[in-house]
Amino acid sequence: MSVTNVEFLFFLPAVFLLYWLGPRHRIYQNSILLAASYLFFGSWHWHLLALIIAGTWLDYFISHQFTKASMPAARRRWLLTISLLFSLGSLCFFKYSGFFAAAANDALQSIGIEQALPVLKLLLPLGISYWTLQRVGYMLDTYWRRLEPAGSLLDFSLFVCFFGQLAAGPISRGSELLPQLQSARRLTAQWLTTGCFAFLLGYTLKAFVGEVLGESLVARAFASPENYSSLYLWLGVLAFAGQVFSDFAGYSLMAIGTARLFAIELPQNFNAPFISRSLPELWRRWHITLNRWLFEYIFTPLTTSRGWFRSRLDIGLLLVFAASGLWHGAAWTYVCWGLMHGVGMVVQRNWDVLYRGWCRGNRAFVTLRKSLVYSLASWLLTIGFFVLTLVPFRASDIQVAFTYFYGLFTFSGADKLDISPLVILSFGFIAAMHIVELAPLNAVKDYYHRIPPLVRGLAYGFAVALLILVVPFSKGTFIYQQF
Repeated sequence: MSVTNVEFLFFLPAVFLLYWLGPRHRIYQNSILLAASYLFFGSWHWHLLALIIAGTWLDYFISHQFTKASMPAARRRWLLTISLLFSLGSLCFFKYSGFFAAAANDALQSIGIEQALPVLKLLLPLGISYWTLQRVGYMLDTYWRRLEPAGSLLDFSLFVCFFGQLAAGPISRGSELLPQLQSARRLTAQWLTTGCFAFLLGYTLKAFVGEVLGESLVARAFASPENYSSLYLWLGVLAFAGQVFSDFAGYSLMAIGTARLFAIELPQNFNAPFISRSLPELWRRWHITLNRWLFEYIFTPLTTSRGWFRSRLDIGLLLVFAASGLWHGAAWTYVCWGLMHGVGMVVQRNWDVLYRGWCRGNRAFVTLRKSLVYSLASWLLTIGFFVLTLVPFRASDIQVAFTYFYGLFTFSGADKLDISPLVILSFGFIAAMHIVELAPLNAVKDYYHRIPPLVRGLAYGFAVALLILVVPFSKGTFIYQQF
């Protein structure tokens, strides 16, 4: 089961009723959500349920060992190592063993040795990339004593695998989610209203905008880029930018909306990324929780350590984005995408250093940086670079990516473009979301907030039901669910 399956339409209301019709008690509420989460995970593959339970118990008991003041530092490091080996080892085994075995076999064949390593094709546990990082972040926070260990195994088990965010995040920190799980929740009209609205917006992005762009332009352009003109290929990659945003932002909003129905707030994962005027700003707006995790648990510890990496910011950026690429998938196309952004971030950082030096020497550069021309140029360069890097992200292999890049810049003759009104409407929907962020419509919002929250919530729920009748709920799968 996933949030795109028809079964979810029956699963979510059933859990909602069991949760709120029972006693307002933390143990009862968390038990209902944990049972639902294990059912949700198990419906995907029951035989892998033991993996997430074993990892949860291991990390819970190890994290409580960190609180012992008398424990030697060496033993604390060994315990942390055991936890990380289990978590990251499981992730590598299920997600990357086939990739590394194939890469090793290719290297061996290049020197005349036949295939020596078996290439395993394993069933990937649902959401393993997300709940692994969530657990690792919790363990590092407790190891560094930035966070008190969870007071209850029940609370921690739910923290690891809450079904609302299980398949594709957002990736919560212990300090964000655990305090909410450590007390009873109460349903209010505000929770119901904001939850239904987030779910409605996310479903609209996924079921309409993402599906329209994917089926109308993206699938055909990337299936055979050699058959299309440069103009069509540009439209194809722009459509993919809209599709992947709609798909993942849509899932994140549906997860946030689902959590709010149980009076739980998950962290924001997208914040109008297409208005960004620099790559650092883009990565503060796109997949916020993943990039926050990468910088807090990889980049900062590396570049502030006492070792060789200390203050080597450029190397740190390259490593972080190479890790981000590999996290997204076990393929060279994702590694290429990550390295492209690593190089882009290095160039951006050094440009900022250089430009700040110019500003100190001549105030005219300060005025220029505040100008509309500079802002527009920065926006075009940032979004243009981001869109181009999506070519290897979407391409099935490196060869297809090269073919697509070649087609983009050969400026071949124009195809007869048959752009449906739905495609234009889809681009317009994404643009409208960003325009509202740039220029908040305060008068409209004031009028909107005068409507009673309960009325708004019921209206959103009715709208979701109507949308589901128009677009099959099980249509398509989320792109990011495969990661």
